[in-house]
Amino acid sequence: MFFRCLHADFYKLRRSPVIAAHIVIPIMASLAFLFYYGISGRSFSETEKIIVFYQTIGAAFPILIGIFTASTMEQEQNAGAFQNLLTLKCKTAALFSKVVVLILLSFIALLFTAVLFGYGFESVLGQGSMGIALYIEAALVMWLSAIPLYLIFEILALLFGKGVSIGAGLFSGLISALFLTNLGMYVWKIVPLSWTARMPDTYLELRFGELSTNIVVSKIRQPQSHMIYLNLKPVLNIYLLFTVVCLACYFVFAANYEGSKTAD
Repeated sequence: MFFRCLHADFYKLRRSPVIAAHIVIPIMASLAFLFYYGISGRSFSETEKIIVFYQTIGAAFPILIGIFTASTMEQEQNAGAFQNLLTLKCKTAALFSKVVVLILLSFIALLFTAVLFGYGFESVLGQGSMGIALYIEAALVMWLSAIPLYLIFEILALLFGKGVSIGAGLFSGLISALFLTNLGMYVWKIVPLSWTARMPDTYLELRFGELSTNIVVSKIRQPQSHMIYLNLKPVLNIYLLFTVVCLACYFVFAANYEGSKTAD
């Protein structure tokens, strides 16, 4: 049932602007930064340029999530006021497939963005030697950090309408940007709305050696991957717990959903 719903949702989005946006936005964002970095010269370091790119994408990501989740709600509302959805035998599978479609599209879009920017930055501009894997890793970190937001915003969109979902995305984007400053230095780990910007930012700083990278246990230097894990372990535990809670809430919501009570 779930895979049939997933296939149907992909088919519904085939001619919608949602899929086009997941292609056009990565291209525009990557080209804009590559153009700026190309004309800015060596005004700041290569590692700073990469970090700023992912900080900007991460701060804007919640806004896009709010818009895309609102679009899925609007699609069902326009297709018979949710009647096609509510008459299915398994509402849970049908609703879950909608958020999974968006999560999969974001996965493809972020990988596309990472490859496009990484290739352009290193091969075209000749301003880096980190390897394309680093850009992909940072994109995967951002994608994972966004999964709880998709679940939350989808619930908001289906319950209260597209205005609330878009508003939540704008608010989350503002929080993400603010928490990149000293304001979020110590508390960002317990604020999920900041994760799309802060998680890849922290990951990249650890990879570039801008944070503590000399963790020694029993006088033996640990591998870099182990050091990154130790530094991110507190937020990873919070992330896993919060994501499980969001999934549980989503399934409870989906099982009891009876249509939107508001109209925009």
